[in-house]
Amino acid sequence: MTHIATSLLWTTSRERTNRRFARVFPFAAAALVCCALAPVPVVVTASALDIPSFQPSVNAMRAWTCHGRTQQEMVSKLKQAGIIKHDVVQDAMNKVDRANYVLDRASAHVDAPQSIGYGQTISAPHMHAHVLEDLLPALLSSKKSISILDVGCGSGYLTACLGRLVNTLTTTTTTGTDDERTANVYGIDFLPELVTFSMQNMQKEDGDLLVQSSSGSVSGSHTATVELKVGDGWKGLPEAAPFDAIHVGAAADTFPKNLMSQLAVGGIMICPVGPDGGYQSLYKIKRLHGSFSDKHSSSTTDTNSFTESDYDIQELIGVRYVPLVHLNDE
Repeated sequence: MTHIATSLLWTTSRERTNRRFARVFPFAAAALVCCALAPVPVVVTASALDIPSFQPSVNAMRAWTCHGRTQQEMVSKLKQAGIIKHDVVQDAMNKVDRANYVLDRASAHVDAPQSIGYGQTISAPHMHAHVLEDLLPALLSSKKSISILDVGCGSGYLTACLGRLVNTLTTTTTTGTDDERTANVYGIDFLPELVTFSMQNMQKEDGDLLVQSSSGSVSGSHTATVELKVGDGWKGLPEAAPFDAIHVGAAADTFPKNLMSQLAVGGIMICPVGPDGGYQSLYKIKRLHGSFSDKHSSSTTDTNSFTESDYDIQELIGVRYVPLVHLNDE
């Protein structure tokens, strides 16, 4: 009875939030996705992998208010709100202008999601800030090379931010040896049109990040760390694994074991999990044990060897995302 009452109260609260959002940002009301709803600090046990729980919190989150007239003003408000905590994250977001990655440039610096076509969206800026902050510990602890997978690169904004972030980390930190620290950021999307869109957007002011341009030429820039590819988000990119960090930009209806298996030990994945149109939560998944032994294979990771106890799973906040598409269902 208490659980039912709590759920009803949470639903009513969320509906009020949605209606208020629709009044303030009518242009985005139809796409209330890729955004935070409320903080949910819950640790999930291994036995809960297939049934994501949802436990609402009464704590309010300072999001939806970090609007700016410029990229720098928007990012400054994210820092003031406590969503951005580290200068290196602030620097990365300052360097990548969201106006280059949206269809409606006039509202580029509003803290709200936007449609980018094809039934997909670019997340609200506060979600990008959360993801960068949550992935940062894994990137800082990487001893030599840094490897990141961005599943559902969409318009390319977060992929570019990750590229700027790792460039800073590899030039300002050392491994204690004479070896040069390297970085690779892979962005994949199941829609070829969005991969092309990401590449075109990045070439506006962040083209130095691209390993390969749309014309096929290979960049010689020392900052070239980003590769964009067409790919199945559920399968990931096993030929480039293991990854220190994985971000999933769409909600998986169950925990994506193939992607989890592609994490390096100590690696972190940020992934929304939950049914399309239902309760979803953002999860932080850290690999504690095990290994990825199929690094050079182009096949799907074998989930028969998947061991739930190898992972620590923490439920972070309630969210609303577009679904992670099952290509074999189409």
